Amino acid sequence: MKRILTLIVSIVLLALPIAANSAIPEERQLPLLVDDANLLTDSEYSALLSALEDVSERRECEVAVVTVQSLNGSSAESLADDIYDYYGFGYGPGDDGMLLLLAMSERKWHITTYGYGAVALTDYGIEQIGDEIVPYLSDGEYYSAFVTFANLCDEYIASARAGSPVDVPKAKPSVLIALVIGLVAAFIATSAMKGQLKTVRSQGGAADYTVPGSLNVTEKRDMFLFRNVTKSPRPHDDGGSSGGGGSSTHTSSSGRSHGGGGGSF
Repeated sequence: MKRILTLIVSIVLLALPIAANSAIPEERQLPLLVDDANLLTDSEYSALLSALEDVSERRECEVAVVTVQSLNGSSAESLADDIYDYYGFGYGPGDDGMLLLLAMSERKWHITTYGYGAVALTDYGIEQIGDEIVPYLSDGEYYSAFVTFANLCDEYIASARAGSPVDVPKAKPSVLIALVIGLVAAFIATSAMKGQLKTVRSQGGAADYTVPGSLNVTEKRDMFLFRNVTKSPRPHDDGGSSGGGGSSTHTSSSGRSHGGGGGSF
């Protein structure tokens, strides 16, 4: 049988400040898959739960999925954080892990990360996962979306453990060197061709380019035709990462530092 959330979200939010200062009672801890929106069949639920448990144990970092009918006035980010904190998700003493929340009424998805989960899933990594699962979610193929999420988390955690977290691609030194060499070679070639144009010299005035007597100017005036205005966006601090990769973080209502990201489907 599928286990669903039995507490109303408002109760969860009221209890969070107290829960954050104490150990999570065993009876409040939930499995790695909570299908409150009833999106999965019993067989899909069992198969997905086994997959999530397998990944979590092998990688020593919990990977969880929670579906709800509605956010009940909360944001997807805050609800995902609160569910993670209040219901005791996370592996080991560091509560390492990541949780995918799906809210059906608002058609929102959000991944919250904590501990090593924020190392393994960078902002860029979460965007990549979103690109993979949103088409499934939009088509109502929820089981496929959740399996894809579990498999990608497995790969991303393994990559992070090996010292190479999935993050913003960086230009390789060899590419930069090749670019510099190409620019230098092009400069030398064009300079050589320019040097061969011995008979061509720039002139100082427009009259030097006209045939004598072919142009008779009777009147001269200055007319405003148009102007070009160039605008550049003003740099701003959005509280996230500086664009250099990694995970931006925020503080949940329980006072813990979470990473994460999400969107609509």
